[in-house]
Amino acid sequence: MLYKKMLRDISNYKIQFISIFLMAFLAVLIFAGVSSEAISLEENVNSYYHDTNLADGWIFATQVDDDFVDAVNDLSPTTQTERQLVLSSKADFNTDPEIKLHFLEDNEISKFHLVEGEEFNLNDEDGVWLDKSFADNKSLKVGDSITFKFNDMEIEKEIKGLVYSPEYVYSLPYYAVKPNHAEYGFAYMSYKAFPMDNVPYNVLNVKFDGDAEKYDALLDEKLGDDYNSFLQKDDHSSVSAYQNMITQLKMIANALPIVFIFISMLMLVTSMKRIITHQRTQIGILKANGFKTRSIMLHYISYCFLVLVGSLLGLILGPIFIHKIAYPPLAKLFALPYFNPIGSMRFAYVVVIMVLLSMLFSYYSIRNIVNEHPSTIIRPKAPQATTSSFIEKLHFWKHLSFNIRWNYRDAKRHNFRAITTIVGVLACTMLLIYAFGLYDGMTDSEHWEFDKINHFENKLVVDADANASDINQVADRVDGDKIMESAIEIESHSAKKTGSLLVLNGTDLISPTDIHQNRIKINDDEVAISQKMADLLGVGVGDTVKFHIVGSDKWVDVKIDKIYGHPSSQGLMMSRKKLKDLGLNYTTTSIITTENVSREYDGIKSIISREEMIDSLHELNQSLWMMIYALMVFAIILATIVLYNLGLLSFLEMERDIGTLKVLGFKSRALTKLLLTQSLAFIIIGGLLGIPLGYYVLDMVWKSSSEKTFTLPSISLMNLFCTFLIILAVSICINIYFSCKIKKLDMVDALKILE
Repeated sequence: MLYKKMLRDISNYKIQFISIFLMAFLAVLIFAGVSSEAISLEENVNSYYHDTNLADGWIFATQVDDDFVDAVNDLSPTTQTERQLVLSSKADFNTDPEIKLHFLEDNEISKFHLVEGEEFNLNDEDGVWLDKSFADNKSLKVGDSITFKFNDMEIEKEIKGLVYSPEYVYSLPYYAVKPNHAEYGFAYMSYKAFPMDNVPYNVLNVKFDGDAEKYDALLDEKLGDDYNSFLQKDDHSSVSAYQNMITQLKMIANALPIVFIFISMLMLVTSMKRIITHQRTQIGILKANGFKTRSIMLHYISYCFLVLVGSLLGLILGPIFIHKIAYPPLAKLFALPYFNPIGSMRFAYVVVIMVLLSMLFSYYSIRNIVNEHPSTIIRPKAPQATTSSFIEKLHFWKHLSFNIRWNYRDAKRHNFRAITTIVGVLACTMLLIYAFGLYDGMTDSEHWEFDKINHFENKLVVDADANASDINQVADRVDGDKIMESAIEIESHSAKKTGSLLVLNGTDLISPTDIHQNRIKINDDEVAISQKMADLLGVGVGDTVKFHIVGSDKWVDVKIDKIYGHPSSQGLMMSRKKLKDLGLNYTTTSIITTENVSREYDGIKSIISREEMIDSLHELNQSLWMMIYALMVFAIILATIVLYNLGLLSFLEMERDIGTLKVLGFKSRALTKLLLTQSLAFIIIGGLLGIPLGYYVLDMVWKSSSEKTFTLPSISLMNLFCTFLIILAVSICINIYFSCKIKKLDMVDALKILE
């Protein structure tokens, strides 16, 4: 019989139960979906790193000879070493794509992953194992020949295999905006394939025990100037970029579902409160007819099965739904040979916690009533008596309108409903602020980089083999300015990071700015560091850091004179004169111009237009854009569910009062205004509290972003207005709905509710 009653109750209160179901479903869907994506990506890449024995670090030196290898092997933490020659080359295609060549002495550390073709053979002098992504873009297959040009030499090899590499999961040269596998790749060959007898090895892959920082210090102590630099695994551009992406996904997975879980529990409490209040007489009749207290309590607790069903459905659909949204754009950025979806017991734990919490809240909602005597329960509960508060005794109280005084007293009498409404609006505001803040941050960063910093229309990337006369001739023809961009390694007293060096060379087509996007001037004798890099290194103005250009063994010390802000490039900025004063050579790497360049020039590797850079940035952030739009939709759904349920609870709790006011002559319009005033008050309070909370969550997410990006948390006045407009619009629509119920309210039934 109680089972049939439960079905009737679900039908009678279907909107409330659908709301509870949806909140539980959305909470677990977001958590399980985003967490599954993050866990799967992390576990797959860790498995990949383990299978390929990714190096713990890379030692770069001008000459890695036998004595150098022996010296490293003599270090107690060292467990395994393997040297190789790594150099840049050009593949013989029209666009001269850049291929990073690796001549191997063995293939045990940072082993490439063979997808197609023969196993690696150290005795093979004619074969090459080529980057599969590059091969796919160039329609190359096993058995084809490919020619590489480097250092005035040219070698032609047969493709023996197509491979992935753990060192190139994320492959982005310093001059590119996004990974482009058609113009940049890698290849592996035996040391016997090198066209000279003596191979000038320049990289030593190492595996070691213990802390990377301590190993780095040990290298400095024991090897001194015998090597150029040491790059630990966590600082490798591929490893760090992938890890930053996983960190962002985990932040979203752990932060947002808490809001949905909290709100779903709030909806459950309010709905159960409404049901139990309306069924008080029924509960008394059940007890009077011999139903045990335990049976009645289990009956109402069993309504939580909707939370279980919604959670399980979210658990099943979440990983499928989020994967279809997030993975395709991520697959374009990261090259992994396999992706196996991986679950976690954390997902099941969340479902169990939600069900247990819902059962606990349901128990506390029903326990007080069922423990009363049937003769007491069978009569409706009398209205709560209230006394005058301190505010009501003040002089100005009598001068307030009836509307304000009535709503204040109603909120004081039904304080639980008032608090839950404010908290619900707070959660909606926080979620909308977070979603709009991400949107503003993305658009603001684009405007900052392409409108306030960069004023050129085209960037001509200079070929590494181009001579000075060709470069000058091209610069004159396009009326462009020559600049130098290079990858560098920067070290402070507490950290070592990879970044970029920009030598301005007197151009006015690039305007340095501070973190607030105000233009600053970097004098010829000054060195500026980006704010994000300064934070990572723990330095500021007046401190000293040392750096070296990647590929050079010369380290130089510089004092930081200024700090600049840049949304996508972190490192150092200086003039050509300052670079020369530091004893470093200036090399033009790009020519920037305001003209539209369509033809090709000798000595120019590629031409990148402003539109291409913006499109690349959009494609790079595609998964984040999808997440932003999804958050906006979820936030609006959340606002609708919360405000409807709380509005319905308010109407039911005030039903007798509204009936009384109608009898006293209040028109329906005045009563609607009464409800709307209370809703507006709760929206304002909840909204004002939700803004700083949403801003705080937004700040945490931006701080956890990639080491290459810098974004200050902000939200425009327009989107702040849109946040309140959405909540206000939903509230007004709901109040219009309840105004119709006020017109249809039966005053006799409303006034007899306590008889």
